[in-house]
Order: sequence, then C-alpha cells, then structure tokens
Amino acid sequence: MKPLAAILACLATPAIAAAPLLAPTRDVVVDYAVHPRDHGALAVQVSVQAGGQHLRITSADLPTAFLVDRPAGEAIVLLPLLKLYATLGIGRYDPQQTVLRDARFERHGRSVVAGHACVDWTAVSARGEAAACITEDGVILRGTASDSHGLLGSVQASTVQYGRLPQELFVLPADYRNAGTLPVDGFGR
Repeated sequence: MKPLAAILACLATPAIAAAPLLAPTRDVVVDYAVHPRDHGALAVQVSVQAGGQHLRITSADLPTAFLVDRPAGEAIVLLPLLKLYATLGIGRYDPQQTVLRDARFERHGRSVVAGHACVDWTAVSARGEAAACITEDGVILRGTASDSHGLLGSVQASTVQYGRLPQELFVLPADYRNAGTLPVDGFGR
C-alpha cells in the first residue's frame, strides 16, 4: 500500500509555482501501470470520487481491493474470495502528509498522457521528491516518488474515464466479516 499510495498522489516552471490541484474535480476511473519499489509491475484501476476523499483501488493481479477513506485516515482491505475485510491506517503512507507536506512545487511544461493534456510538476520537501503530469482538473496521469530510501515507484495512466461513480463503490459490503486491523509495518518500511 505504501508505494501505491505514495505514487498515486505524487507530484509537481523553473520558478516556484503554486501547488497543482492534487485531487480530481469530478469522478474518474483511471487504469494505471504501477511499478512499486521492490515489486513487479501491476495493472491497477483507481476509481476516485470528485474531491479525492474516497478511492477504490483494484487489480486483476491482486486478490484484494482497497477502499481508501482519506478523511478517516484509513483503508479497508477487502478479501472478496473470503468475504473478509481488515483496516489499515494510511496516515504514514499519505503523500500529502509525507513527501508532499511543506513541498516546494515547480511547473515544467506540458505533456499528453493517455490522450489527455497534463502539466508537468516536481515537488521537493525534506521528506522526499515527486514528479508528475497532472491534468488541469487534478488527475495524475504519470508520476514518480522517492523518499530517503530511494525510489518508491512510478505510475503511468493508460486510460481515463470520467463519469458519475455510484456511492456503493466506496462502501464496505454489508456481508463482509471483520478480520481486524492490519499491522502498519506489514506494508513497506
């Protein structure tokens, strides 16, 4: 979760600029190729509610799904085959609380990724660095992030689909049983 969370929210003109919009202004589903540190590439789909407060992260490569609730500072890890869930505190993995906290942002130009125009940014803070291409409406299309231990990983969007997302997508299914809280150290450093 740590590399994925850090990468999906990573960021950042040669002069210091205001921070980019770091959350989509409308509901969006993005398919990414994710390359986390210490793991092979993963195909990941991220559904994000407008405002970026709730996300659903799924992958055919993983037997789990993640429901991220940023205001609550937690993710619910769903195990669909067993109809179990567990919770995980994400504060230490939330880039806005780690790498991007007190960061200095610089704008570097424009690109096109997955058929969408985006602005290239870098962000540097005492906690790490990030670079990303972000649409004007806050969707991260490409990015890398690093901390004091080195590269956390990278993401690259392949498709972007805007459209209203049902609230149920971000809600714990009623028929799942609680498996407890996952130890934070079980995910990354």
